[in-house]
Amino acid sequence: MMDSISFLFVDVWFYITQQFQTREAFDWVLFFFPFVALIEGPRYIIPIFVLPIMRAFGLRGENKFLQKEFLRSNPRVSIIVAGRNEEAIIGRTIDSLLELPYENKEIIVIDDASDDNMYSVCLPYAKKGLIRLFKNESQMGRTGRPVASNLGLKMSTGEFIISVDADTSYDRDTIERMVGPFYDPEVGGVAGNLKARNAGESIWADFQALEYMISIGLWKRWTSMIGATTQASGAFGSFRKKALLDFGGWDPELAEDADLTLKVIKNGWKITFSPHAVAMTSVPADLKTLVSQRVRWDKGSIRTYFHKHANIFRFWKFGFNHFIELGQEFLIFYVATLIYPFYIIYMLINDWKFFLFAYCFAYCLYSIISFFSILVSVSFSERKHEEWWMLWYAPIYPFYKEVFRWVRLRACIEETFRLDYQEGYIPESGYKNSEKW
Repeated sequence: MMDSISFLFVDVWFYITQQFQTREAFDWVLFFFPFVALIEGPRYIIPIFVLPIMRAFGLRGENKFLQKEFLRSNPRVSIIVAGRNEEAIIGRTIDSLLELPYENKEIIVIDDASDDNMYSVCLPYAKKGLIRLFKNESQMGRTGRPVASNLGLKMSTGEFIISVDADTSYDRDTIERMVGPFYDPEVGGVAGNLKARNAGESIWADFQALEYMISIGLWKRWTSMIGATTQASGAFGSFRKKALLDFGGWDPELAEDADLTLKVIKNGWKITFSPHAVAMTSVPADLKTLVSQRVRWDKGSIRTYFHKHANIFRFWKFGFNHFIELGQEFLIFYVATLIYPFYIIYMLINDWKFFLFAYCFAYCLYSIISFFSILVSVSFSERKHEEWWMLWYAPIYPFYKEVFRWVRLRACIEETFRLDYQEGYIPESGYKNSEKW
């Protein structure tokens, strides 16, 4: 048995050394492609080194003194909760918002033609004057989240708007954290730090908890530092009302939060990230629901970033930082995804052993980078004691990313060829009143 294992290692080592001795430049391009496609190149490598160094030297992006001075003015804040058929959870969300100690706030709940008792659950709060409640009773039926949010914007009295999901709960200092960055008069929007509430419910919920921690908690720290944040989540984002009124608010889009954020940027405002403004949201716990959500998200991202707002690539007008961020996103998110299956077919036909060699190489690198990404993300977290367990997922996180690379491929194909263009997230009336990108 031991002799067989020894011979196996010898054979593998001989094969590896042979590759380095005989391969040409083009072969190594093919070899490193899965590294680029799977790991997304330097996307998470740079932040895991730079951010800890910045912290060690005490370099911070926010001015806490100016934030405190600004918050002393007690600016008016409007919190918009737009939802449909949220009977089971809306009461808990309202209670969570009412418990926030910030006094000069109003909570606006929009019931978008619900079929359940969402309005009835909210009504007692409205009668007590705790919230402002509006219901879409149009014969046209539901209008969709973006249009419902616009109603909330129209009815709001606050100088600042916080947009939240109906299934989200918040830390007690959420409002201060989400409004504080507006001390800078150039800031038009703030992205909050969203985390998965139901981690532990399933392996898919665990993967999303890990994904949120890296893609939001880590990556947005980095993009905020370099001035390249391009999305304030619709589930947890705040905006200067004046910035939204520049263009009238939300458009009926699949990725309405990305669309809104880019419009704010293109009107000359900055977007920043508030890492200590934490909200907990429920994520899909089963694969079918998760895949459906990600297809919609990915199609919406392609439509928003690379079609509707493609002119943001004019770096001479909108900044080189956004050009780099979205250019990298385009190459990895769209181009590499479409090339990926052709690469696999080519490699399997021409040299399947070399393909396995490259794939194993990419897997090992991705596992290592995943470990350090998780480690750095947890080290920055205010919930360290609750999140260290995610380190155990580093060796299998690459498989999760691989599954959803194929989901993204489906979204890329559907969006490129306009297949199933009218996703149910937006009602038919919304598509009739918006341009087809």
